[in-house]
This record gives sequence, structure tokens and C-alpha cells, in this order.
Amino acid sequence: MTLDDWLRRRLTPLLAVIFAVWGAYMVYMKFRLLHFGLATDDLFNYVNALYNTNFWDEWLFSARYELLRGAPSLLFNHWQPTLLVLWPLVQVGGAEALLVVQALAPLWAAVFLLKIAEHLGLKPFERLFVVVVCLFHPNLMAAIMDSLYGFHGTCLLLYFGAPLAWAAVTGRYVLAFVLLLFFLNVRENAALYVLGAAAGWIFFTNPFFTTRRQITIAATLAVLAFVGGLIVAPRLAGVVHEHAAHAESVLTHPVRMAHALSHMDSDWHNLYLWLWPGLAAPGTLLMMIPESVILILAEKKASHWYGMTLVFIGALAIVQGLPRVRAFAEGRGWGRALTILLCLHMAGIAIAGPKEVRGQTNKLVSRIGYYVPEASKINARAAIDTKCRTAVELQAMYGFGDLPYLQYPRQAMVSKYIITIPGLASGLAQIVESRKADLKVIFRDDHLTVFENPTVPCVLSLEAYREGTG
Repeated sequence: MTLDDWLRRRLTPLLAVIFAVWGAYMVYMKFRLLHFGLATDDLFNYVNALYNTNFWDEWLFSARYELLRGAPSLLFNHWQPTLLVLWPLVQVGGAEALLVVQALAPLWAAVFLLKIAEHLGLKPFERLFVVVVCLFHPNLMAAIMDSLYGFHGTCLLLYFGAPLAWAAVTGRYVLAFVLLLFFLNVRENAALYVLGAAAGWIFFTNPFFTTRRQITIAATLAVLAFVGGLIVAPRLAGVVHEHAAHAESVLTHPVRMAHALSHMDSDWHNLYLWLWPGLAAPGTLLMMIPESVILILAEKKASHWYGMTLVFIGALAIVQGLPRVRAFAEGRGWGRALTILLCLHMAGIAIAGPKEVRGQTNKLVSRIGYYVPEASKINARAAIDTKCRTAVELQAMYGFGDLPYLQYPRQAMVSKYIITIPGLASGLAQIVESRKADLKVIFRDDHLTVFENPTVPCVLSLEAYREGTG
């Protein structure tokens, strides 16, 4: 009996166990970080913007970005209207709902990865290999954990991109068109993956297109979304798209590009090394290249949230490339050696991914984690006017996500109220210490101190803020 024969009847229950254990582990880790006030930064950008959305005159409004970047909506930080599909989840489940959405995104994507692998004729062992590499890749697991950030809207690229890839490969073109619209509006960088897929088909071929007409439609929509989100929408709103401006400044300065390339983070090497069978499918692997180049030149890490989509695309390349690697090896009598190598690869990555998450989590919890009891947050909240601008220490953010004018800690002195953690060494503590003569303590217990800023109005306007800061 061959390994594939043995797996043919056991693959489904084996994958069910892997999915259950992996999902439970990641949900636990994300909630552990939240418990210690660490998974709070970007999480509460999104939670707060979704709480503030009324579908009338406020769409993804974030007071943190209003003052920081003059943006009336997260739509002008990144073009992300698809984020609105999460509105009902936040209303029902709050911040925890978004943590679960991000934690389970790879499992959703892996289901469609399996469907694609089966459609393309991969054997059971090869399907198992693809799923294990995708789920346990250290860059993906680190991106899903997202440490201090908690949640990022790019996880929706998996929720819409995985079924989009499956629909395209299996010829469900109407469904693919609908999913493409949602995918492109998750974030402007989604267009880079579509354009990369189009280039991959033209230069090498891949399973996502069958005609040039399909490529023309997909590429046109991608360009429209990219230009509309980065240029047109911000100009209509009278704001500067910070990320577009940063990318432009890098791409137009060769010296900066050379510096970025020479200081490339080592995570980029690890990203591609774990995906080596995908090199046999350059038409699919090319989907990763445009986004990777932009991120490397912008000096970003592949282990941040970007890693989610990059690893999934790499897994799609493995689906197409692994049969070619197998055919090459068996043609030279190396089939058994390849199977052993792939088993070692799975074992290594199954250890490396969880170890990365566990190590980072323990390091963060021990260094800067802080648990604030629910009673302290309730009492602190009762001491303030919740309609006013309120700056909250990141480790205490949970419980204040629905405040209409929730501010970053560094925005303390333009806020009416400031909520700090006594004894915690942080930037907010330094701000408060330097200005404590101007502040009034209105609540204090062992875990939180609430200051009122008497000279600041309840809601300092953007115009007044700009005049005050020059």
C-alpha cells in the first residue's frame, strides 16, 4: 500500500484534526494577547471605525486618523469599502469578533486551496503538503497573530481571494466576477495580485485565465480600483493619501530604493524558501512579485499582515508546481527521495510556525503586557463624558472601542480625557508626566488613572487642531 493509498481514506479526518487544532491555537493566542492589552492597535482602528459607521453621513470614521492624517474616513487611509461587510459582526461581537475573523481566515482559504488542488488532480499526499505549508508557514502565522496590531483588514483578501481563485480555476466566471469586485475593494494592493496573475498568464500561463478577454476585464477593473482608491477618491475628498505619497517618494528616488534593497528584512528570504516547490509554477508565483517589490522598497516586513496573502498565493503556486516537481523527480528515479524531503519539509514548518507565534507572544506578554480588570475600565468609563475626545493607553483600549472620538495615546494633549496605566513605562506616561500641572485627576485606582484636560474642549475640531499645531 502506497502513502497515497493510505491517505486516500484518511485525509479528510486528518485535515479536520489539523484544522481544529490550528484554529484553536490561533484563537487562543489572539485572545491571550488581547487579555494582556497587546492586540489592540489596528484592531481598535477598525472596531472604532465600524462602530462609528451609520451608513448616512459617517462611513468608517476614525477620530484617530482624522487628527493624524486629516482623513474623514479609513477609506482614505486605504481604499477598503469591503470592510463594511464586517459591520454587523462588530455590532454583535465587538472586538472579539474581528480577532476570530482574522484567526480563522487561513482555514477558510485552505478549504478552497484543497478544492483547487483536487480540481487540478493533486494526489492526497500532495494536497496534505500544500495545506500544511500554507497553514504553518511562519510568515502567515505571524501575520495572523499580528502581535500588537490584533486585526488588519487585509485578512479579507483571504476571505474573498481564496474563493475567487477557486471560481476562476473551475470556470465559475460570474461568481469570479462578483468576488473580484469585493476582492479589489478590500484594499488597493489587491490590484497588484490581479495584475500579477494577468502577467503570469501572458508570460508563463496559469490556471486563473483561459482567454485574453478575461485578462483584459480583470486587469481593467484592477487598474480602475487602484487608481480610484489611491488618487481619485483622496483628491475628491481633499486629502493626501499618505501611503501613496510614501510609495511615490520611494519609487522616484533610486538611492532610497538601493538602501531598501540592501537592508531587506530576512523574513523575505524565509517567505520564499518555505515555498520552494512553487518555483516550478512561475505563472502563479508571479502574482506575489508586484506586492513583494513594493513592500521591500517601502522597507516593510513579510511577517506583518502582508504575509497572509503572500503565503496563500505561494501555496497556490505550489498546487500548480508540485506535480511538475514530482514528474521531474520520478523521471530520474528520485520519487521516494522527494517524498522524504517533503515529509521533512512538513515536519520542519509544523514546528517553525507555532514556535514563531509562541515565542513572540511570550516575549510581548512578559515585556509590555498588562491586564486591566473589567471593573477598572467600567469605573474609568463612568468618570468621563464618552462623547468627548479620549486618549487611552493601548493596553487599556479594550472596553473603549465604541467611543466616537477614541484617540491614540500620542494624541493625549488634544483630548479632553486621558486614560493611563500607573507605573507603565510608555510614551503616554511621559506625556502626562511632562504636563501633569495642566491636568486634573478625576478617577484613580490600582490599574487606571483618568485625567481631564481642562483647557481642551470636549471635541477639538480639526481646524483648531491644525491651527494649534501649525
